Amino acid sequence: MSATTDTRRGLWRVAGALAIAHVVTMLAGLSLQKVATVGASASAYVTAYEGGSLVKSMTGECLTCLSFLVFLLAATLLARLVRGQAEVGRWWASVAAASGVIYVAITLAVALPGVAAAVYDGHHGAPLAVVTALSDLHYFGTFASQAVLGAFTLALAAAAQVSRALPRWASYPGYAVGVLCLSAVPGAGTSLFDYATLLWFVWFIVTGVAALRQARAGRVRRPAQSAALS
Repeated sequence: MSATTDTRRGLWRVAGALAIAHVVTMLAGLSLQKVATVGASASAYVTAYEGGSLVKSMTGECLTCLSFLVFLLAATLLARLVRGQAEVGRWWASVAAASGVIYVAITLAVALPGVAAAVYDGHHGAPLAVVTALSDLHYFGTFASQAVLGAFTLALAAAAQVSRALPRWASYPGYAVGVLCLSAVPGAGTSLFDYATLLWFVWFIVTGVAALRQARAGRVRRPAQSAALS
C-alpha cells in the first residue's frame, strides 16, 4: 500500500510539473512568433510573415509544438489521476482525456502547420494570397481547438469535483474558464479570445500547483464514494 501511495504521489508530482511546463513553453514559443490576425490588412500579413527572422520564428514554432506534446502528457495523466471510483467521475475523466487528445491533434495537424507554412513561404517569395490563406487556416484551426479545449476544461473540473481529487479552488474555477473558452469561439478575432486564453493559462498553472500540493501532502484524497463508505 505504501508503494502504491508513493507511486501515486510521484504521478501527481509529474502531472503538476507537466502542466506548468506546458504554459511556460507555450508562452516562450509565442513570444518568438508574429502572427497576423484573421482579416487583418495586407501590410499586417507582410510584416508578420515576410519580415523578421525566419530562425526566430521557427524556433518559436518548435517550442510551441513541444508545449503541446507536454500538454498531451499532462492532460492524459491528470485525467487518470482524477478518475475516482464513481461512474460519473470516471466518465468525465474519460471525456477530459479524449478532449485533450483531440485538442492536440487539431493543433498539430492544422493550426501549427498553417502558421509555420505561412512564415516559411513568406520568407521564400510566395504570393501574399497564399501566405494569407495559410495564416487564416492556422486561425480557423485555433478556433476549432479552442472549443475542444473548453470541453477538456469543463470535463477535468467536473471529474476533479466528483472525485475530490483536487481542492475546490482548483476545480471550481475550471467551470468558469471552460465556459469562457467555449464562448470565445464565436468571438474569435476579438479580445475575448485573448482573455479566454490568458485565463486558461492561469487556471492550468493553478491546477499544476494543486497537483504538486497533492504530491507533497503525504496522502492522496480519497474519492467521494470511498470516503462515504469509510
